[in-house]
Amino acid sequence: MKLKVLTYNVDCLPEIIDLKDLPWILKPIAWIYKLIKKTTLIRINDNEISSSKLNKIKDYFINSDANIIGIQEDFNYHKEIYPEDYYKDSNHEGKIEIPNLKWFPFPRFKANGLNLFTSLDILHVYEEFNKWNESNGYISHANDLLVTKGFKYFHIFYKDVYLDIYIVHMDADFYHPENCPDISKDSEARESQFKQLVDDIKEKHSRNPIIIMGDTNCYNKYKWDVNNIELNLKHAIKDCPELEFNEAIPNNYSDCDRIFYINNLYCRKKLELEDCYFDLETRLSDHRPLIATFNIIG
Repeated sequence: MKLKVLTYNVDCLPEIIDLKDLPWILKPIAWIYKLIKKTTLIRINDNEISSSKLNKIKDYFINSDANIIGIQEDFNYHKEIYPEDYYKDSNHEGKIEIPNLKWFPFPRFKANGLNLFTSLDILHVYEEFNKWNESNGYISHANDLLVTKGFKYFHIFYKDVYLDIYIVHMDADFYHPENCPDISKDSEARESQFKQLVDDIKEKHSRNPIIIMGDTNCYNKYKWDVNNIELNLKHAIKDCPELEFNEAIPNNYSDCDRIFYINNLYCRKKLELEDCYFDLETRLSDHRPLIATFNIIG
């Protein structure tokens, strides 16, 4: 029995937000900003968002033949990219828009951008969201604290197999030796996030095959990212002798988008990787879709 999974950061942040939508008590912020910038509009996405591009993303999902699609940055254009006649949707949580701001202890959009599309023969059994305990960067270092980043856990049933699925979006950074040489706080945030993820996996004591996928913001070209994955994910999982950790390593490319899978030695059903690759021809986002095909054996 085969299982095809796809992870994709769809870059569906809005192009702009408008400070004129601030509540009356905060209108002075919009007035001051307009006095300085001559506008109340703030651009938050440098990439063009068009109806044509969004339709192509939806068509891509339909034609992917994937059983499970894990999505990051599914914010303001969810309805436009969701292929409802072909997939079931998980709980879409919020847009990046001023009415959706949580104000205390500091302004943060109540949106995590994580979603799961599953083919119609898959049953959603359970779903939960966990916000990262630590993130870095509010108006700097990729602005991670402006949204509610974290991971989503799903317990699903596919044919005769229970699977645990984690979709993650980890702390980002803008590392450039010439103008942003210190990303130590971002790396520390990702270290904490890996530990939080591993703690959740261990706490659930699942005997099902586990798939972790998403945007890790970790790159093989940086030794600190490689060490983070090796120490705080791979070796931390292997501390449990019944868990067998593997990465679905693409055969054609390397990027921050990852798919990991874990088999439990006490579970008869196991995941066996058949293929994994980046779809480098698809350029509908600032990321590339990552696809893995598994055989479910046992």
